[in-house]
Amino acid sequence: MATKDAPRRQLVLKRRFEAMGLECEVLAGGQTVRVTLPLGDEPFATPEGPRKIPAVRFVTVGHDRIKCVAPRAMFYLPFVRIVECASAADLEARIRASWSGRWQALCRARSWLEGLGIEPHSPAATPQWTFPLGLEDETACGSVVEVGRVVLPSSGPLSGVALASPEERVFATDAHLTAGAELQLAVTLRLESLARGARRRSGPRAPLRLEPKPVPKTPRPTPLLLVGPHLARDAGFHESLRLRGFEVCGVNSIDAAVDAFRKRSFDLVLAETRLDRADGVELIPALRELPGIGTIPVALIDDSPRESRRAQAKEAGASAYMAGNFHAARLAPALARLAAAPRGRRFLRYPQALAVSGPGCMESAVTASIGRGGLFLRTHDRPTDGLFSIHIPETGRTLPVESEVLYELASVGTGPLGVGLRFCAFGGKDEAALIEYLASLKTHGRAEPPSGSAR
Repeated sequence: MATKDAPRRQLVLKRRFEAMGLECEVLAGGQTVRVTLPLGDEPFATPEGPRKIPAVRFVTVGHDRIKCVAPRAMFYLPFVRIVECASAADLEARIRASWSGRWQALCRARSWLEGLGIEPHSPAATPQWTFPLGLEDETACGSVVEVGRVVLPSSGPLSGVALASPEERVFATDAHLTAGAELQLAVTLRLESLARGARRRSGPRAPLRLEPKPVPKTPRPTPLLLVGPHLARDAGFHESLRLRGFEVCGVNSIDAAVDAFRKRSFDLVLAETRLDRADGVELIPALRELPGIGTIPVALIDDSPRESRRAQAKEAGASAYMAGNFHAARLAPALARLAAAPRGRRFLRYPQALAVSGPGCMESAVTASIGRGGLFLRTHDRPTDGLFSIHIPETGRTLPVESEVLYELASVGTGPLGVGLRFCAFGGKDEAALIEYLASLKTHGRAEPPSGSAR
């Protein structure tokens, strides 16, 4: 019952935020609301000095809490309760209070570390302190948020090690430590002890295997782009396709189709062979030049059969050439087959390490590759479907996206689990921001070859 009531509660929250004068939207699935909250001029205390933050973006968690997702520093705050908040000022006060509590704990932690002779650092202006452990792996650093508790690194002795529980990631230190060397030694011994325990627990691992996820009872609509003046303006045709499981967008020309792909991604394209100033066949190479695009299925539709045009379509790489007067009832099955079985990977993947958090991830996971349609994670946890957040360090943006787990790839030994996620829905301009980021990776020639999975 709670799950059925969630969309209704989120709509109530949306109206409540709108009454406060805030920009907000319900994300796909109806399980959460994303809100942008402008902030006052009072700066926030940070490890690098006072910092003005013009606005914070948050998403709702249930009906009584929020999680800040941007800017990056705010992402580190815990959930904030909003039950008694009646205005935007109340929300800002709650967030500032949460930040203040975090900052006070950081100040105490800094004094504790400095008392031990350790010079703390705050990487990338994040609200935490780090210190080196003196290990061969220089990236292995301890992190501290509060006095006497060290968050252990996943590099060093714990590289590729799955811990028995998330609690093992935090080490409560001895209260009688008097020097930084003692702290470093205690943390190092703890790391080695956990690594030995993990090796004892792990028997022979199963070989690499792909575990497909069962087909959902309610499959997501297939994003379909219609190209051509007749297809674009036929509202009845659009509605008939929507009823048959397609999410439809219509444009008039090749230029408009290319522009549409710069803002979002489609699983399938249906185009007229004769456009106002171009031939529909020309759309196929135009799409392949776009960042992140591999082999998008493109079906061409003609008012009457022409063998010369059929040959041109085949040579250009069209997935289908169809002629005659078609109705949605006749076209939909063929389009569904094309969408379900493309001839190659639709979207290129780019090998890139990005921090990702989401349901089932007790700590941030890291991408091994990412593309328009989804990503591949390395994680010690077992993610589940829901709202994931992708942090783009080059821009400082955090992109929330509703995603589903497609498969898991078991690793060898004690290494992390490989998880394939498919993107289901972005909000606002977040998908366009991801595409722009992928374009920058394409510029540096970092795309993987378009082989393997069709996604």
